[in-house]
Amino acid sequence: MKTLVELYDKEPMENVLSSCIFEPETVVYLCDVNDNSMRKERAVYRLLQRRKMRTMPRFYYVDTSNPQSIQRALEAIVRDWPQCIFDFTGGKDLVLLCAGAFCERHHIPCFYVDIFRRRFISIQGCTELAKKFAMPQLHAEDILGAAGAGILGYGHFPLSWMDEEFEKDVFKVWDCIMQSPFRWGSVAGYFQAAFRNGPEECLEYSCAKQMQVSGQTTATADWDILCKLEKQGILENLSQTKNGISFRVKNSLLKKCLSNHGIWLELYGYFCAKETGFFDDVRTSLLIDWDGENKQNGTRNEVDIFLVKGVTSVFISCKMGPPSALALSEIQVLSAKFGGERAKTVLLTASAVKAENRILTERAKDMGIFLIDRGDLGQKDLGQRLIKIAQSYP
Repeated sequence: MKTLVELYDKEPMENVLSSCIFEPETVVYLCDVNDNSMRKERAVYRLLQRRKMRTMPRFYYVDTSNPQSIQRALEAIVRDWPQCIFDFTGGKDLVLLCAGAFCERHHIPCFYVDIFRRRFISIQGCTELAKKFAMPQLHAEDILGAAGAGILGYGHFPLSWMDEEFEKDVFKVWDCIMQSPFRWGSVAGYFQAAFRNGPEECLEYSCAKQMQVSGQTTATADWDILCKLEKQGILENLSQTKNGISFRVKNSLLKKCLSNHGIWLELYGYFCAKETGFFDDVRTSLLIDWDGENKQNGTRNEVDIFLVKGVTSVFISCKMGPPSALALSEIQVLSAKFGGERAKTVLLTASAVKAENRILTERAKDMGIFLIDRGDLGQKDLGQRLIKIAQSYP
């Protein structure tokens, strides 16, 4: 393909999908002159560079509310790029209408990609192109990059730190948590207090059964749960005296996690999604830079779990305790801004929200947010639930 013409759309992936599929020599964007910030251009350039594509982007700006202005721009594009093909997957209604009539009059090849059904539709003169059609495999960098955002790294630790043995350990710890979810906060608090008594690399501890954390708070050992963790191999050499407890943590990564109350739900969801083999990309604790510039004072957010299947992204917020209405709003904002209309939004919680908070449950439904709570987690089919969510109709 020599030249692909894109009608710039508010949905980020509709602007770059066909370029990722066909890798034209040039992609020409017809954009709204009233939205002439460099953000969209930077986003396109960065995405093409990241995917190591040789496609060169060009931008034409036009008054998209003026049919005569659109007509003149279309004529200029065809004059400058005579072997062009139009993509009608995105674009504002009036621009689509004008471009469609223009292509029909001048017998210019054009097509449409049905993204949800993963189908290529030749509108005019693109039957041969259909043979080359195949949906690309996209990753978090592509989805976020198309929206002008970037990835700063990970909030807890790099994904490369997690191996198969750690995955097994996460499921073991999660089984302990689900047996006594209300007690896990105090267990994490006890580990926090214990780990303050030694250097970072230390794995062996001898602590009092009850430790003062602050003037008003104490951390108390939960012997029953500590024994369960030892049985699962997470702790070793566990013993107790009248006033003290001794133990060794299996490794430094588990030590880092044991003192974090909320991390286990994120890790459990991450590995459940990963082991399905369904998703093209699975990340956890993903740090998003809103403008992709990595500015010191730039806006950034963390997404607990981020999944990609095709061009569909799934944004998941994890809450061990009862979530608030604010938690719903926060994840919905990120999902809409960086994933677009096809993104799915999920609130994953270890609390029994559906039984105990009908108002929040209904609010999530009204906002189009999928709610997975403790009752659902008890079914042990989280991976399959996430697949169904990703496959649900927009």
